[in-house]
Amino acid sequence: MRYQRTILKEIINSIEEYPVTLITGARQVGKSTLVSYFEKRGFRYITFDDTDILERAKENPKKFINDYGYPLIIDEIQRCKEVFIEIENIVNEVRRTRGTIEANGMYILTGSQKFHLMKGVSESMSGRVGIIEMEPLSQSEIRNWDEIPFEIDNEKMMLNANERKLSDDDLYVSIVRGFYPARWEIEGKPIKNYYANYLKTFIERDVSDLINIKDIRKFENFIKVVASLTGEEYNASNISKVVGIDNKTVESWLSILIVSNIVTLLEPYYEDSINKRIVKRNKIYFNDTGLACYLIGIDSPKTLKLSEFKGRMVETYIHNEICKSYKNNNFEIQMFYYRDNNQNEIDFIILRDGNLYLIEAKSGKQYGNNDIKGFKQLLNTKYNIAGQCILCCSDDAYRISSQIYAYPLRCI
Repeated sequence: MRYQRTILKEIINSIEEYPVTLITGARQVGKSTLVSYFEKRGFRYITFDDTDILERAKENPKKFINDYGYPLIIDEIQRCKEVFIEIENIVNEVRRTRGTIEANGMYILTGSQKFHLMKGVSESMSGRVGIIEMEPLSQSEIRNWDEIPFEIDNEKMMLNANERKLSDDDLYVSIVRGFYPARWEIEGKPIKNYYANYLKTFIERDVSDLINIKDIRKFENFIKVVASLTGEEYNASNISKVVGIDNKTVESWLSILIVSNIVTLLEPYYEDSINKRIVKRNKIYFNDTGLACYLIGIDSPKTLKLSEFKGRMVETYIHNEICKSYKNNNFEIQMFYYRDNNQNEIDFIILRDGNLYLIEAKSGKQYGNNDIKGFKQLLNTKYNIAGQCILCCSDDAYRISSQIYAYPLRCI
């Protein structure tokens, strides 16, 4: 591995604690590369991307699993969910005859679909599987920075602002390049070739495994429209009009993007004590800025800087990097946004241990009190407001009010 993946230590912990460790994440986030680490430690490796192996597994799942034994790595497990029940039976037998501890570390499974959305899988493996959500590379992994779950701690963030380096050019290069490992390990590879192949593989394998799409061009148009809306409220009716499909199809196709870890929906924040006139739609974020840029035709940092999408791509980058800091440490993140009918907004609200962290995401450099007026909408919250800040493209950190600072993006 060229880059040290923060999540590796959590995978090791899971293997020590559970019979089955399931690593989920979008295609090409580095799952296969990461599990190769365990081949050197006694695990056998197979992949269901191999059609011969897949056919044998589907034909007789019980014989297949018994023949391969354990410890075993199975890559792209979502392509043959029939083996889950056989794995469960073997795990149960080992736990019954040899004890719970002896059963730990039997299987490592990887999949390009979210675990809780794999039909029939969650129930059968309950209590026996450690679930790891793997994201594309983070900026911290690329730059070899310490990576901990993000929180607004002025002392720590000021230290990061002083010690870390990330120029505007480096930032926009990374946003357009995206964070799939191959985009960083293979220098000089044309971005269009990579993402064109990625999209083709995604549709041919992942999408086709889930539903039968009759009009691939319309689906491609759909995903491009969704990419253009990253950082915006999700409105199925608007998308249906643009693409020329009905709302039910929009919902179905969006569910494919969600289960395949291509997009994330961000829910609005709500408390009984807070303004009732809040916007109740979810916001939508692409999980990789490079793929989103490719889909809307942005192929260089210069193009992005001049584009109307600059602000939304920076906001998407901030959303993703914060999420990665949690998921890479196997922490659950509760993140929301706030918007009401009076145009008051808070881009990101993190709820953690009874504390709220309020964040404005900006693509410019200089901001003031007027840019944090939305924070006042949570003055009556039942939680403790532990930190408030603006994350932006400033060169240095600076004070906005007594305890509120604007921080450069290298502080995430």
